[in-house]
Amino acid sequence: MWGKSILPMAAFTLVMALGLAGTGDTRAWAEESVFDPPLNPATCGDRLNRLYDGDFTQFWTYVDRHGTVGIVDFAWSAPEREDESFEDWRVRAYDCVLEVERANHLDETAEMAYALGHFMWFAMSAVGFDEVDTTGPGVRERAYRRLRNAAAAGSEPARESLIQVHLDMVRLADQRVAYAARNGTQATLPDWWPQRDEILLSLDRMAKSGYDAGFLAIATIYSDRALLVTSIGFDHNGQAADEPDARLIEASRAYRQVWEERQAQAGS
Repeated sequence: MWGKSILPMAAFTLVMALGLAGTGDTRAWAEESVFDPPLNPATCGDRLNRLYDGDFTQFWTYVDRHGTVGIVDFAWSAPEREDESFEDWRVRAYDCVLEVERANHLDETAEMAYALGHFMWFAMSAVGFDEVDTTGPGVRERAYRRLRNAAAAGSEPARESLIQVHLDMVRLADQRVAYAARNGTQATLPDWWPQRDEILLSLDRMAKSGYDAGFLAIATIYSDRALLVTSIGFDHNGQAADEPDARLIEASRAYRQVWEERQAQAGS
């Protein structure tokens, strides 16, 4: 792999400026099957009740203060009951999060697609990636599609959110491949994920189109790939290695330098 350039320019024709893939859904799903069972929103707490009414103002303020890592705490805030086991609370809290989607799914604006996509993707980061069943895409896939559609409709925040989402995808895929190789097993990823090389190309294109966070995302990916080899002796392609490829470190530094220069220019 490393006999090739890190970002082969010829492959740019495969990638669209807005992110990976077209704007439409590639697989239909029965929306009515997702919005079961009914839930009493009053049991879910004040934070989520606002979202059920379509008001994401408090949520965005929380994100500004705590970043995307704080979304899990915000979303899983349904108050526990005295007579409720942790497992029962967890089931109810999960449904409370899904109720945000149920309550707003008829709002087809780009603004709501972005809000729901951003909320559902990061809110479910503690749960993982649910399997796709016969009724259609799981919650993380639905979130990803919403973000893509919002970005295609012109939502700048959605495009920026996709940078973090794609960073998450590549990092997790790299880790799964490396650890599976170390354990002598085969890594599995959701079939709806774009290929890692396509994500990198998309991030590079977005960065060069004015989304500076893309430079930092790529720098982080290359740095993490080098650290994988150092920590477990396998690279992101599942190959045993004694030390990281020097080009990973060089590429990480180069992209980070560009990001730092852009930040300095923006602050001047």
